[in-house]
Amino acid sequence: MNGLTRMGRLSSVFIGLALCGLMQGCSLFGYYKYERPERIPPEVGDRIRDPSPKTFVATTEMDGPTLAALRVALADYMPPGAKASGNYEPLVRCFSRRDVMDVEINKVNDDLYLVSFSANLERCGMPPHTLVMDAGATYLIDGQGRILDIR
Repeated sequence: MNGLTRMGRLSSVFIGLALCGLMQGCSLFGYYKYERPERIPPEVGDRIRDPSPKTFVATTEMDGPTLAALRVALADYMPPGAKASGNYEPLVRCFSRRDVMDVEINKVNDDLYLVSFSANLERCGMPPHTLVMDAGATYLIDGQGRILDIR
């Protein structure tokens, strides 16, 4: 009988530890809350829903493997939840915005892509010829979505 109560206590402790581990587990594996894109009210959307093709400024078309290469490079260069840091606050705010980055994707062949990120600091009010070291990167991505090199 004493062995049974000891076994009962050990199982309770084990279950408690397992539950604590499960609750913490998602944070250990880098789980990030998915933030849905903002939607505009329907009355605003109705006014701009079907633009004329004559008004298009540019069109970008990507095949599936190119989009996959972009997603891999973007997830590594600007991971979800990552914050810019530094001593100069205007530059930190600038690098925290995704719209500051220009992206160039070059498809070398079906198994090699170059994805380059470069910062356009004029978009956040920085002087035109501001020089920032390491303000971009070029990723070499293979057709299976693996990073071969970062330059």
